[in-house]
Amino acid sequence: MSTEQADAIAKELHRRTTRLYDLVATNAFAAVGRDDSGPSTSVAEHVRGEVIGLRGALGILLGGSVPGGTADQFALAYYEQWLIREAASG
Repeated sequence: MSTEQADAIAKELHRRTTRLYDLVATNAFAAVGRDDSGPSTSVAEHVRGEVIGLRGALGILLGGSVPGGTADQFALAYYEQWLIREAASG
């Protein structure tokens, strides 16, 4: 495993996670008083799928496995540490 590769995936995971939060918050605000959730819901679902895929890829890169569920755990732990390192450096 290359730290450079893991950091690159963590960076993209962060970008997509931030985008997902923005989409969900915007959609929740816009949906107040309206019957359908509109096209932003499908965009949010697409981005959610990307987040899931990136989390799995990061976890597998870190040596986790999908069937046992360790990939998500490894990815989350690494991502949390990456966020701390990014906050400290910037």
